[in-house]
Amino acid sequence: MNDRTITERVTFHEAIATMEVDFSCLTFADAAQVDAAYDDIERRLAETGRRWYFLVIYTDCVIVPEAWERFAERGKNANIGHGLGSVRVGATAQTRDAIRESAGRDFFRANIYDTRDQAMLALGEMRKRRRDTQSAAEDIFLRVQNVSLRFGGVKAITGVSFEIKRGEITSIIGPNGAGKSSMLNVINGVYHPQEGTITFLGNVRHQMRPHEAALQGIARTFQNIALFKGMSVLDNIMTGRNLKMKANILQQAFWLGPAQREELEHRRKVEEIIDFLEIQHIRKTPVGRLPYGLQKRVDLARALAMEPQLLLLDEPMAGMNVEEKQDMCRFILDLNDQFGTTVLLIEHDMGVVMDLSDFVVVLDHGEKIADGTADEVRADPLVISAYLGASH
Repeated sequence: MNDRTITERVTFHEAIATMEVDFSCLTFADAAQVDAAYDDIERRLAETGRRWYFLVIYTDCVIVPEAWERFAERGKNANIGHGLGSVRVGATAQTRDAIRESAGRDFFRANIYDTRDQAMLALGEMRKRRRDTQSAAEDIFLRVQNVSLRFGGVKAITGVSFEIKRGEITSIIGPNGAGKSSMLNVINGVYHPQEGTITFLGNVRHQMRPHEAALQGIARTFQNIALFKGMSVLDNIMTGRNLKMKANILQQAFWLGPAQREELEHRRKVEEIIDFLEIQHIRKTPVGRLPYGLQKRVDLARALAMEPQLLLLDEPMAGMNVEEKQDMCRFILDLNDQFGTTVLLIEHDMGVVMDLSDFVVVLDHGEKIADGTADEVRADPLVISAYLGASH
């Protein structure tokens, strides 16, 4: 099996638009071996003249540390040039850690699975979401139209309009005091605008109450963490399941059959979220004892426990160090990719915004001054002026 050439290890599955490459039992000892393999792979890809999903088999594959940087670079270039999305199977613990580190640093989705069946299911979900997105490209998930918000004589938001498509990651950026958090508060009903409408899933509203937003599938995290500091991580996340609990007070008080079955099911869902966010080791720890970065992750977990269709994140990486930001970026990309969750976030780190976002809305002094793709917004003179000053 080790005698097969790289060309022989590449298989195109036309029916599922997937290229499979089998690195099993190979050793990449230096950059030259990496380049030789990827030269063959990219040649085969270029010959097809189209893009593919990638299924990469890593069983018993060894990538020595000296070769890893080149391996990651060539893999990233192949994805950019020819890929629709990647899943990885059978990576060793060392390779898995290296992939996740690269994913956090370069803001891509790790998508690592233990078995081929799990990877194939994930590929199926990717294809389905892509088909749904293409068929409903003009179907607006959330529309904010001419929204204005005032507090007495102070104008927080003035005539702001923008649209978000299902399955995308959208960022709202702007200087301090631009109205970013106020806009999220309007969307989930904390603030009621004097003018304008919010359309979510086809329902047009002048005002949204917070409990209505939650029932419709809008979850929210805030700048200031508001967790129950004396409760465990698991119990804090369980509070996010509150609206999904149907048992009455009597059944819950005596933990009767329906309440017992319901709680066990909710705890199973919470455990899945704990595994997804890699916080198994602190699941029973009181939140008040955790460092800031992990508290932010628990706050995200509680929002995910609501199984939201739209997730609003207000500065989810504020106060984090570089490693914590990389982890949070990876989790946001993964929840968007694996769960199909539409994300609207506020973030001041422009590198993070530009790498994460499908669409960017720029506010300044309560008014929208630009919107578009990350590259379009980055080059807009008004955005440059608002962030860097007119002299730049």
